[in-house]
Amino acid sequence: MMSVAAIEISTVVTFHADAQVYALPVDRVREIQQIVAFAEVPDAGDGICGMIDVRGEIVPVVDGRTLLGLPPAAYTVDTPMIVMLGPEGPVALVVDEVDAILDLSVDLAEPAPTLHPLASKILGVHHQEGRLVSVLDVDALLADVGKNLAKMGESGD
Repeated sequence: MMSVAAIEISTVVTFHADAQVYALPVDRVREIQQIVAFAEVPDAGDGICGMIDVRGEIVPVVDGRTLLGLPPAAYTVDTPMIVMLGPEGPVALVVDEVDAILDLSVDLAEPAPTLHPLASKILGVHHQEGRLVSVLDVDALLADVGKNLAKMGESGD
């Protein structure tokens, strides 16, 4: 498990999934946009919803709730997507609501409890304005998605 002291995140983009607040390091966020129609990918698994075209680049769309172990929710025209830089390239993460861009005090970060089901995917937990903000490790969060995308690419050869 990564030491909290090793975390050097100061600015994050926060979003809601269910009643919890999560965050992504701002340097991994490319843009935020409202959901657009996407081409579905049947049997993709692990939250992969489909693919979209972002200015000529094909980007996989993943359901943030699924990646976080939450039940699915219906998408609306107001549902946001965070286009972030994953280990294999850009990925559009569908979330319930984008909240804010925050500066977090690195020295106030605590490790996620080891019993938390997402502990291996959380860089640190911050107390921010009376709420807990879990800063996610983008690479760990997308690890299974990347494996599934690679399998899909192999089967399409």
